[in-house]
Amino acid sequence: MAFDSPDPNTAADLTGRGAPTQATQMGQVDRIASRLGGKLIVAAEQGGLLKLIGRFFRSLTLWLTVIYFVLGAGLCFAMHFVGERNITTAFLIYLPPSLWLLPLAPLMLLGLLFYRRCLMAQIAMGCLLMLWLGYPLVRLSTATGDGGETHEISVMTYNRGQNMSQSLQPFKNATHPDILVFQEAGGRAAGFLHSPDYAEFGHAADIGEFTLLSRYPIKDRSLVPAASLGSARAARFVIDWNGRPISVYVVHLMTPRDVLGFYMRGAFLWGILGVPGTPGAEKRRHYQTFWDQQINDASQIMASVRADANPCILAGDFNAPHVGYIHRMLAAELGDAHAAAGHGFGFTFPGVTRNPLSLGGPWMRIDYIFYDRHWKAVECLTEKKRPSQHRAVMARMRLTGGSSKP
Repeated sequence: MAFDSPDPNTAADLTGRGAPTQATQMGQVDRIASRLGGKLIVAAEQGGLLKLIGRFFRSLTLWLTVIYFVLGAGLCFAMHFVGERNITTAFLIYLPPSLWLLPLAPLMLLGLLFYRRCLMAQIAMGCLLMLWLGYPLVRLSTATGDGGETHEISVMTYNRGQNMSQSLQPFKNATHPDILVFQEAGGRAAGFLHSPDYAEFGHAADIGEFTLLSRYPIKDRSLVPAASLGSARAARFVIDWNGRPISVYVVHLMTPRDVLGFYMRGAFLWGILGVPGTPGAEKRRHYQTFWDQQINDASQIMASVRADANPCILAGDFNAPHVGYIHRMLAAELGDAHAAAGHGFGFTFPGVTRNPLSLGGPWMRIDYIFYDRHWKAVECLTEKKRPSQHRAVMARMRLTGGSSKP
């Protein structure tokens, strides 16, 4: 079978009327580049090239600052009000807070070079972020005793799991707590009571994983039922404090270590991708189970505190960073001793880390001493420079009779 030869005139017509040829496209790019180059040359000859570059970077600095502010504010809002109720924000609240400050370094350099007003705004945003993280570097004033020491009691909490053979004695001996509570210390009351290192405590009791040492008689102890299947997350001890019963709740919520390790491989994104009605919704519900249980356990403990007729103190390892939802839920009804009377950052975990974003030290607060309306925090100290996984916290509180808000 033979094929007809193409008509040269037809081919020429298609070339002239069809899509632009590669040569035509290149020609258009060359013309645009030539015009831009001409403008730059004219600007340079007139001394305006630097002004043109300066305007570009000023505009870039402004928009990047606005974007950082909007994204940062949205992220802070989500972590604080959503927190553990979504697996994505639950993951984010455990990251080193310096991570959110890192973008400020290049932004502040741009502001210093091209836009001084933006630099001032960036510094202000950094300070606001530090305040939002809840750890003022300098506290202007701290409550102190005023002669009413007979109405004050001091409580120390420490999770002794993974203590790396580090002694609690220096911090204990420096602060002289009246009550010392331990987590991950089941069945150790008798050993503490007969140890010369804890001779100042005349009373001790344990139940479950919880142990309490006290200078005052211990009248009762019981486990707070968990909201879900599993071991109790808190124990209630009743202390006879100079003839008045007070309740001390020792708390240890579940550790999220395994869950967070799994999230680091990308599973935390299902909090965003698992939109209801999509195939990812089931995965989101599955991964959310741990955090729902954590919230329910905290709610169960709060229900016991509300029903308690005694003045209440809660101390322990809550495994809940203070920027999250669980801490906000507790702080809505209870006082946080560090927030009321502490100094500095108050980080308690992790004691030793190779994370460069935390400079090798702890970066979050998960060990707390809370108190109800019957108390006022007078002092709160966090143990310093000890490589144990958790650092101890001591708070001194004054009984107010319920007249003041926590």
